[in-house]
Amino acid sequence: MTDIASDTILAEQYRAGDRTALAELYRRHRPGLFRFCLRLLRDRDSAEDAVQSTFLKLQAGSAPPVRSGSVKSWMYAVARNESFGELRRRRSEPLDEETVWNGPPPDEALAAKDRNAAVMAALDALYPSFREVIVLREFEQLSYDEIAAVTGTTVPSVKSRLFKARKAMAGALTSLISEERR
Repeated sequence: MTDIASDTILAEQYRAGDRTALAELYRRHRPGLFRFCLRLLRDRDSAEDAVQSTFLKLQAGSAPPVRSGSVKSWMYAVARNESFGELRRRRSEPLDEETVWNGPPPDEALAAKDRNAAVMAALDALYPSFREVIVLREFEQLSYDEIAAVTGTTVPSVKSRLFKARKAMAGALTSLISEERR
């Protein structure tokens, strides 16, 4: 049985009153949800709060749709909404979807950091809407369809954001790549 099918079965069992099904969904998805929220929020406590809120909503009856593959997407979508809600509370100015960088270009940090730290700095400098698609695709291995479901957008929009984010990161990390080739 695939994880998608078993997630759907667990959700159905939980709706039918089996509380251990929720515990299994928590065990299975908490680590990935936490990594996703942590990369968006850059704060462990806030990330933990977002994950807990996700499971509290599931426990309170905000059940995911039953269609196949939607349980994982639903949980990531709720965690995303919780994370973006926290980001909105922290920020007074609205996020501009066309502006990619949120801070100084990460190439300034390349000289002082190793490769992994530089990549993470570039990822952190992206606006959250661009950072989330990179995290969901590259770190959490979600499909384009799943990312579209999580973000509430279309697959073409996901592909566009991924392209822009990857291009911005590649540009920022060009000097690192040049050094590695020498």
